[in-house]
Amino acid sequence: MLKPATVRLPEAFLKEISSFVKDMRLDKSAYLREILQKGFEEDRQVRLLAKYQTGDLSVEEACRLLDLNTWDFLLLLKKRNITLNVNLEDWLNSVEL
Repeated sequence: MLKPATVRLPEAFLKEISSFVKDMRLDKSAYLREILQKGFEEDRQVRLLAKYQTGDLSVEEACRLLDLNTWDFLLLLKKRNITLNVNLEDWLNSVEL
């Protein structure tokens, strides 16, 4: 179910969006929903990866929050040129398991 939300945008930006939507023959509301969703997903990923980099999230927690398996998470780190946030103690603990 869709619910209305109010957002204030700069007039020039709104005109640019309106012009683009008209030129592309898109439904303005559907287009705004789509780009909002894409922007949210990208921002969410960036912020969660930043928390991973600072050590606030483990690999397991980051995978769960990003809804990725470990391999896909490692590929994402590689794509974004982010190093794996593990230390010797992490490796030794994983060997005990």
